[in-house]
Amino acid sequence: MDKNISLYCDADETGKITRMLSGERIIPVSQYRYFFKIDRKQEANLDKYRVENGQLVQIEGTTLIEVENPNPSTEEQLADVKKQLAAMQEKDITTQAILAQVLELLNKQPEEETPTVPEETPTETPEEPTN
Repeated sequence: MDKNISLYCDADETGKITRMLSGERIIPVSQYRYFFKIDRKQEANLDKYRVENGQLVQIEGTTLIEVENPNPSTEEQLADVKKQLAAMQEKDITTQAILAQVLELLNKQPEEETPTVPEETPTETPEEPTN
C-alpha cells in the first residue's frame, strides 16, 4: 500500500498517541509534535501503534485489521479474480467428487423389486330379472 496519508500527532511519555489528525489532503490548524506518512492499514489501526524514539511502532502482540484498497490496481484486481476463480474451481471439483461418490453408492445398492399392485378386474354383478 502507498503511504499517502499524513498523520500529525502528539504522544504522552509512554508513547501512547493522545491527539492526532490524519488524512490524504489535510492542513493542521495547530502544532503537533510528530508527523508521519502512513498507509490505510496503519490509519485504520492507529490504536495499535505508539511513538517510540520518534518512530511510529506497532505495539507488540497486537493484530492489525486488514483494509481493502478502495481503488485496486489492474494487477490487484486480476489477482483477486484469479483467487476467486481458483476457489470456484475447487468447490466445483469437490461437488463433482461428492456426486461421483453418491452415484457409486447408488450403483452398489442391490436392486430391489418394486412391489406391484395387482390390477383389479371389474366383476359383473348378475342382473336381477325385472317384472
